[in-house]
Amino acid sequence: MGEKSAEFRTALSVKECGLRFRSGIEGGRGASAWIGGLTAKALGGETLTWYTPRDNTPFAALNDDPPMFSVGVGVPKAQGAHQHGTNVQMHVWDRGSYRDVVLWAHHSLAGGMHASKLLAAAEAAVRA
Repeated sequence: MGEKSAEFRTALSVKECGLRFRSGIEGGRGASAWIGGLTAKALGGETLTWYTPRDNTPFAALNDDPPMFSVGVGVPKAQGAHQHGTNVQMHVWDRGSYRDVVLWAHHSLAGGMHASKLLAAAEAAVRA
């Protein structure tokens, strides 16, 4: 298992960040992710699994600066659909004249390149 992340500021609104993140992920999937999506769909799932990340740790109440918006997506790979895919999350803080954005990808042992590609696609779409 591995993780990759990116942090940056943008002038985009929180809504624009969300919309661009979705389009970046949808457009940034490679052939393996498209095949994995078809495999997941054939098994009764979805090609992409969107979710809202939650901090359920005992220390979550101590977070004095929670993100204004968080979204996550499970992106499958061909070898076993979501089980061997990459989870990508975006967290956005509204700072008034700009937004702080954190992108985070959690991937399988062999999914580092997949995670890097998705992270780069999401960052390119959201960074302005």
